[in-house]
Parts: sequence; C-alpha cells; structure tokens
Amino acid sequence: MRRVALLGVSVLLLFPVAVFAQSPWERAASNLEQTFTGPLARSLALVAIVIGGLLFMFGESGAKRQISGIVFGGGLALFAAQFLTWLF
Repeated sequence: MRRVALLGVSVLLLFPVAVFAQSPWERAASNLEQTFTGPLARSLALVAIVIGGLLFMFGESGAKRQISGIVFGGGLALFAAQFLTWLF
C-alpha cells in the first residue's frame, strides 16, 4: 500500500500539469502584459491625444511633432503584444 502511494505522489510530482502547477512569475508577467497593453494603454493614449489636440489648437510650436509621437507611441503600446506574436 505504501509503495502505491509513493508511486502516485511521484507521478504527480513528475507531471506538474496534472496538479496544475504554475510559476508565480508567469502569472505576474501575464497580468502586467494585459494591464500595459490593454485598458491602461488605451486610457493614456486617449489623454495624450487630447493634450496633443489642445496644443495643436492653441498653436504651440512643435505640436505636429508631438502628435506624430503620440500616434507612433500609442500604436506601439497598444499593439506590442500582437507584434511580438507575429514576430516570433
């Protein structure tokens, strides 16, 4: 009986998928990825677009450069995950 129990425990330890083992680092990294490429990135991009539009409206010098930076930076932040899956 003891031998069967030892065999069962060793099988579970050898196959971590069977016990649903997961690294805490992977879960934290996945949460960060979802946060930075999801709602947070969209909100920050929206705020940056509004600020860039106000600068353009009031005729600040360099507003066009600022808006182009917002477009490229926002695009990178929002589509970074899709770009990496396409690349690799």
